[in-house]
Amino acid sequence: MTRSILLVDPNLKHRQAIARKLGGAELQLAAEAATPEEAMRFAATAAPDVALIATFTNGDGAHLADRLFTEHGLPAVLLASPSGSLPLAAATTAGVMGLLVEPVLSSTLRATVEVAIRRHQENLALRREVETLHRTLESRKLIERAKGLLMELDLIPEEEAFIRIRQKSMDTQRPMADIARAIILAAELTGRGRGAYAPRS
Repeated sequence: MTRSILLVDPNLKHRQAIARKLGGAELQLAAEAATPEEAMRFAATAAPDVALIATFTNGDGAHLADRLFTEHGLPAVLLASPSGSLPLAAATTAGVMGLLVEPVLSSTLRATVEVAIRRHQENLALRREVETLHRTLESRKLIERAKGLLMELDLIPEEEAFIRIRQKSMDTQRPMADIARAIILAAELTGRGRGAYAPRS
């Protein structure tokens, strides 16, 4: 699979040297940027898979990586100079999925880029899973609270309250959480059901 690269470095000669190492079918140079502003623009227009960012030029590599990740969901690999201190703290910044120290072999560059992209994809999948679990938990809390209101107001057992919510959900083709939210809102607007038990954890 071909991976597209956004290369960020104000040093033209260094960009050209790195670009030569991207040759082959696996890595393709999507865009080159000399400034953070150019990098942000190319991230939106060129749709790269990963950014390679020089950290030894102006110290803005980690900050740029964070911006690219936050605004465009783009992972980054930092390129560090052997003559400077390793930006280990910067490597823990959100969006930084790898750190390389010059000089870099083409094989090492390809492997690091692939690992960075896969780590990023795994992180995104994990985040989506957590968000789904959170929504599921919140939905259950709403349904439990709505059941409590129906049980209190209509003097019905818990099973009947649940059946009513589920049936209304089927009739209206809306999620049960939406039905539960409407029941809670109606009770709050009318001032009824104040003694309903709190949602279960």
